[in-house]
Order: sequence, then C-alpha cells, then structure tokens
Amino acid sequence: MRATSHAARATVAALVVTLVVGTAAAALAAGATGDGAAIRLFRDVAARTNAQPAMQIVQSGYMAETAHVGSPTSFSYRWGFGTVPRGYVRSTETITYAQHLGRVVWVADVLTAAAPGCHQVTGCPQLAPIELFVTKVAAFAGVVDRPDATVGCFVREPLTNVPYRAGGRWWTAIGDFRPLIVRGNQVLVTITYAWSDGRHVVERDSIDHSTALFSASTFRVGAGSTSAQPPFSFAQRDTVLSYAPPAPRVTLCS
Repeated sequence: MRATSHAARATVAALVVTLVVGTAAAALAAGATGDGAAIRLFRDVAARTNAQPAMQIVQSGYMAETAHVGSPTSFSYRWGFGTVPRGYVRSTETITYAQHLGRVVWVADVLTAAAPGCHQVTGCPQLAPIELFVTKVAAFAGVVDRPDATVGCFVREPLTNVPYRAGGRWWTAIGDFRPLIVRGNQVLVTITYAWSDGRHVVERDSIDHSTALFSASTFRVGAGSTSAQPPFSFAQRDTVLSYAPPAPRVTLCS
C-alpha cells in the first residue's frame, strides 16, 4: 500500500534532497470484498510471503527522478504520477525489505535511471543511483557514490516523504476481489480499489503454483479529475531472499 505524503525539502550541508510526492495512497475500506475463493487464496499466499526472511522487488513505472543526480549535489524524486516532468527521467526501483514475524523491519529502495536523451539499446550512461532507507521510526535518502556501491552519507527525511513503510505487513487482503484466473503455472488474482485522490486502480497479482508465493504484479491506474492525472501503469517482479541481508549503514551528512 502507498501512503499519502506531501512535498518536502531537507537540507544538510551541500546535499539538498527535494521530494515531490504524489497522492498515491490507497483509500480503502477495511477488509476484502468479492470472490471468496480469491480472497482465501490471497490471504494464504500473503501469509506465506510475509513469513519469508526477506524479499526483493524490481519495479518500473512508479517513480521518476531528476536528470541531474550528482554527488553530493541535489536530486529530486516523485512517485504515483503518470507523467514525467521536464528535467526528470523514469527510474527502475530495486526494493529490498527484511521481515520478522510477518512484519517489515526495514526497506531499502535503490533508484536507477539512464542518462536523459540516450536511445542506445546498450551502453547508455547511468545516473548516480539514489537510495531510500526506511525503518519503523525513521527514513533516510542519499546518493550511492562510494566505490562499494553504498551511500556515503544520508539525510534524514520525515516518514511522510518516502513511499514505503516499515512496521506493518507488506501484503494485506484489501479491495474488491474478482474470480481467479489460471494461466499455466500462474494463478492470477485481480483486485480493484481507489487511491485517496479517487483514481481507480486495477491490481493483478501473479501467484507461482510451485512456490505458492507472489511472483509479479501489475497496476493499472485510471485517469484522475485533472489533466495532470493521466492514466498510467507500473509493474513489479518479486524474488524471495533466503536470508535478510545487512541493513544499509547510515552515516548522516555533516
């Protein structure tokens, strides 16, 4: 689920992080409605997936970042919009989260993007990655600028300025469930709900028959009430990690 946040700015020394965030929160009634078999399967698979020590998600289409990421200069990122503003590029997210007793302990989200204007199939220069790190009580953002592919220093951010949360369950059965669809070794669960800005969302989650775990998801977001809210879609692929990796080490920028 995505939480509502508002635009914010944090400044520490020479590093300026501007977060322009969307109203991509799910405004959902408690519980699930619709097809009973789909709800029961989803809850069972959600419990199994939430019980894994750690998960990794590769997601595209949800976030964008400024095309001038540097170290340590300034950068911005935004999520939940169907448009990419001038000066921004689409990001691919690699989200890693650790779990304990079915709840998320921490989330790390690394944003990567090719330099703007590059149309080569291969060999496009990459912008410096941005990493977000979220615990139950704190959030941080920084540029991945060290030789070991880690962040040299982070700035602290309000929890409202990051798109993900720790402390709760990653998968929860909420929304209106449609009848199950079977395609090969995948069982597809389709759920509809609305974001807090009123836009209609169709989420389709793939369950791998052999593992009984979520393997991929797609999200189709309908148009909003203004021209600044066009329809868009994003997708993710889920991978189980056999153990929880070490959490990012946080050194605050001085």
